[in-house]
Amino acid sequence: MADEADIASEVQEREMALRMAQRASLQREAPDEDDAGNRYCLNCGEIIPPARVQAVQAVRCVYCSEKRERFSRLAARKGGGMRYFGSVQESWE
Repeated sequence: MADEADIASEVQEREMALRMAQRASLQREAPDEDDAGNRYCLNCGEIIPPARVQAVQAVRCVYCSEKRERFSRLAARKGGGMRYFGSVQESWE
């Protein structure tokens, strides 16, 4: 028979695995490319410079990436929106 600490540990492990899977699925977003090989930002639609695409396999322009990172840092802090919305991507777009 499992005690309360074992049950709590199992619940925490399952929750952590679910969150990691959600983050992994967000990171593997399909790029928006045309037939000529131009890649477009998933947020604003601007063309991403080829050097950026080659360097980091970017799916967002620098401005939108920075905006997304800033929001995720704010949302993760105490009282941030991620506590209420559950997903950074859903809450800022």
